[in-house]
Amino acid sequence: MGIKDRINQTKRYYKRNGFAKTAIAVTERVFTKENPEFAYTSAPAEEINKQKEAELGEAPLISVVVPAYETKEKYFVELIDCMLKQTYENWELVIVDASADKKLASLVLDDPRIKYIPLAGNRGISNNTNEALKHATGDYIGLLDHDDVLTNDCLFHVAKAIIKNSPAFLYSDEDKTDEDLRNFFEPNRKKKLNMDLLLTNNYICHFLVMRADLIKKLKFRSEFDGSQDYDLILRAADYAITNKEEVVHIPKILYHWRTYSGSTSVNTDSKGYAYENGKKAVEDFCKKKEWEVVVNQTPHLGFYQIYYYPDIFANRPEVGATAGPLYQFGRISGGAMQPDGTLFYKDLPKGYTGYLHRAALQQEIPVGDVRNMVVRKELQELFKQMVGDPSKLSKQDAISRSILFCEKVHKLGYTVVYEPSQKMRK
Repeated sequence: MGIKDRINQTKRYYKRNGFAKTAIAVTERVFTKENPEFAYTSAPAEEINKQKEAELGEAPLISVVVPAYETKEKYFVELIDCMLKQTYENWELVIVDASADKKLASLVLDDPRIKYIPLAGNRGISNNTNEALKHATGDYIGLLDHDDVLTNDCLFHVAKAIIKNSPAFLYSDEDKTDEDLRNFFEPNRKKKLNMDLLLTNNYICHFLVMRADLIKKLKFRSEFDGSQDYDLILRAADYAITNKEEVVHIPKILYHWRTYSGSTSVNTDSKGYAYENGKKAVEDFCKKKEWEVVVNQTPHLGFYQIYYYPDIFANRPEVGATAGPLYQFGRISGGAMQPDGTLFYKDLPKGYTGYLHRAALQQEIPVGDVRNMVVRKELQELFKQMVGDPSKLSKQDAISRSILFCEKVHKLGYTVVYEPSQKMRK
């Protein structure tokens, strides 16, 4: 992202959030190195050749659907090119074109795997994509935006994951690229399915591939246009959890999200309705769950905060405890932890939100710090027995007891949720 884009982004943030929050956000941006280790490199030629020659057994047909609308010819050519360069060849590309002039038709190559369907008019992103689903014949269906591209090895890794796991859906890591596909930046290294985190932000996003029967059943809903993928993912994740079906995260960048002036990847205000519809999608999900909640936008567009009434335990019987952060000298010193007690967001200054704002988001965690923990009524006696008075514990004792208590909570079938806004009780 260029300096001009950064300045405009800061102005928009200030307009929404005021001076104090903007000052903190700018300070964090200036003093935090943005993934200095990242430099995307495509798979080497040797690996590409191995993938082309690999025997994958029963290779699934993967449909990639693209809703096109007033697409630049350059983007369209590069999109088709990225498909033709796939090392996995059992795919079909389904393009529905809602553009007025239908100039793209002349750019479609004579390849039987490519289906081009001109639409009589633009019925919106959801309805256009639903039309594409009707023409998709694959076992799994992936979603590709008309101005983005897949890596050459994308469908190979997707096919391997499908053959191994038969998931309800799967997704990969992604990054951003400039208009000319020359520079790659802002990698999105994702987590495995985490429903609480997903309810705060569509971190799954690209590249999403779903079992054909499931996506055709759920479909896209036009009332959530702009955040139609988010709405779909929320419902698909709930389906997978309820039916105990696999959801696979491929920890590899397989999707390049193109940035340019006017795109939501750079100008988050360019499609403000999308973030409002994202909020509506979360609200709709909670309503169907019969949770009493209020969903608010956070200072960062596309990220949400859920407030449960009277509390999370009254709404969600699967949640056993919530844990909040602890601070020492203005930096995080306790809170969300890995199973071995390693601290998430260690030493992050108070007010900072961290990588992809995750330090400020609700999320399911393996271990929560007992020194700032609220436990549901059914587990309070267990807490007393295993933890005692958390205020009297040394830091090391607190960590070890947090691990043991949370292990027990999980064995009893409960989850532990990190609540960044939770303050320690005095």
